[in-house]
This record gives sequence, structure tokens and C-alpha cells, in this order.
Amino acid sequence: MWSEQAACLRGRGFHVLTPNLPGFGDRPALPPERTTMEAFAADIRECIQREAGGRAIVGGFSMGGYVLLALLREAPECVAAALFVDTRADADSYDARKGRYQAIDQIRRDGPAGFFDASLTRMMRKRPDEKIRAAARAMMERQSVEGILAAQTAMTKRRDQTDLLAELTMPVMVLVGAEDAITPPSVALNMQSHMPHAMVVQVVSAGHLAPMEQPAAVSGHMETFLATAKRALEARP
Repeated sequence: MWSEQAACLRGRGFHVLTPNLPGFGDRPALPPERTTMEAFAADIRECIQREAGGRAIVGGFSMGGYVLLALLREAPECVAAALFVDTRADADSYDARKGRYQAIDQIRRDGPAGFFDASLTRMMRKRPDEKIRAAARAMMERQSVEGILAAQTAMTKRRDQTDLLAELTMPVMVLVGAEDAITPPSVALNMQSHMPHAMVVQVVSAGHLAPMEQPAAVSGHMETFLATAKRALEARP
């Protein structure tokens, strides 16, 4: 999903890593009882230590934002700057958790096709681009059912990380699609209220899938943030 941004940033000389989490891509899922945001964060920490010298600017989209928050709590020294994309810091509400459990039951009973359709309807802007929808659907279909179920279960168990936001002193950007119905702009602004130094960007004509729906705009905002973060990091003693 980050292919457009990765290509753009690599073209600007950045070393870009886009690792698959356990259960996604070609990686086997963790056992359900071990699948947590903290376990995913430990995996990303190992990737940063192995491939980025122990410290990196880290971005997370949606569930990736939950993973980034867990990483910031467990190993903040690994994160030079943080980029939150269409995500939130608070835990699932009662209704959201109930919806996830219903989705888990639906996937186990009928397979993931119906879950994919319902998810895409919520993820995309009001007038979706059908090519992007098809690409996102194909991406979903490549994932294992075990990985999808494990991730959904892990998200129901995640903690509220709002208290952590005020402790973040590194450069931060919160990016959100202006038409995001899952984590709307109000959620991004609420996150910023706990960390006033953070940049907040709304991407027009984008829903929850902003990096895919408006790839050039998202890449541009990321470039601006990276330049700002670099200056801030270089200015520190």
C-alpha cells in the first residue's frame, strides 16, 4: 500500500522500509493468544535494529498507527520521528469492539469476502475510484484468513494510548483523509490537542485509504514532514 510513497521517497535519497507484519504478505501469523499490538511493535523494533541501525522515522497507517503507539511506549528510543496516518490513539469503543467480533464471526462462518466489501465501503471516499478499490480489494485477498482474524482480535484488545501522546517530544505529523469515516479529521485534531507541536494535515478527496486514494498528495506531505523533522533532529544537541 505504500508503493507510491516508497518510490517517491527513495527517489529523494531516503532509505525506506515497508515490512509486512506477521500474518501478512508471505509471513505466517502468530498464534492468536500472542497476537497483540505489542508483539507487532517488537517485530518492527527488530526490523529497525536490523536494517536501520536502531533508530528510524516511523509511519503507521490505521492499525499500523496502533503498532507505532505500542512501539513508542515500549521502545521510544527507536523512533526519531512519528507519522500517524488515518489512525487513532484511543481504544475501541464498545460498539467498535462489538463490530469487530461480529466481523470475526462472519469471516469464520462465510469467509472474508463480505468483510472485504463492507470494509472497503467504509474505507474509501464518498465517490470512490473503482481502480483503487479494485487494487485495495486485490491486496486484501492476498492476505491469509489466519492473519486477518489474528489482527482483528488484537485490535479489540489494544489499550488506550492517549496518555502517551503528551510525552512525545520528537517531531510528529498526523495525516488524515478529509473524508475518512473511520478515523475522521476530528480524531486527528484530538490527537494534536495532546501534542500541540504536531503537524496536522487533511488530504482532500481521500477517505481512510489516503495513501492509495491520493498518493501524490500524501507523498508531498511526507516529504515536507521529513524535511522539517530532519532540521529539528539536526538542531538537537
